[in-house]
Amino acid sequence: GIIGTIIGAIPGAGANVASFLSYDIGRRRAGDEERQKWGKGSYEAIVCAEVANNANIGGSMLPTLTLGIPGNAAAAAILAALEMKNVVVGPTIQTENPGIIFYIYIGLIIANFLMYGMAIALIKPCVKLFSLPRTLLMPLIIPICMMGAFAVNLNYFDVYLMFIAGIVGYILHRFGFPLAPMVLAVILGPLADENFRRALLVFEDKGIFEVLIDRPIGTILLLVVIYTFYDGIFRRGK
Repeated sequence: GIIGTIIGAIPGAGANVASFLSYDIGRRRAGDEERQKWGKGSYEAIVCAEVANNANIGGSMLPTLTLGIPGNAAAAAILAALEMKNVVVGPTIQTENPGIIFYIYIGLIIANFLMYGMAIALIKPCVKLFSLPRTLLMPLIIPICMMGAFAVNLNYFDVYLMFIAGIVGYILHRFGFPLAPMVLAVILGPLADENFRRALLVFEDKGIFEVLIDRPIGTILLLVVIYTFYDGIFRRGK
């Protein structure tokens, strides 16, 4: 939940990043026996991904309401609805529209209770759906994936790219490579590259390492990256 909230507060990251990041961290922290089940129907894996996915919505409200920058698609829809009602989001939203933030979060709380009721009602049918043979599910899932890939840019190239990614993913899965880090790299790669180039332009008179240790937030992020690499190598060595 904490991961989903933090990622949600980062504009442009989205629920996909939160879900896969939470999944990857949960997999690292799982025991050796439980880790073998991840990707094969582990309940802990499902909980990690879905809790972060749901927590992402609340966190995305922070940049949406205070800066006018939607954190994900759901926040963008809320921002559009507020603009239709002539509500100007930004640092002065609470003074110009007293109580609006309170009502938004009350609505989110009510929505969570409604989702809980729907989940209880639909959990048994969904479990039965997953018990269906793959030979029946795949002919239904693949056309939906194709429509989703085409709908992003209305371009057939995206559909071809989907099939190529599927083949690469299958090969990696057969050789035992975890897919979550690669999916995270595909999602975060363009965002990281764009902001890295922007940072270099802003601090073009300084070296890259000087920029990283010049401010506390940069030092903290650098230490987090170092710890992540060390933790992964250390656990793999054990």
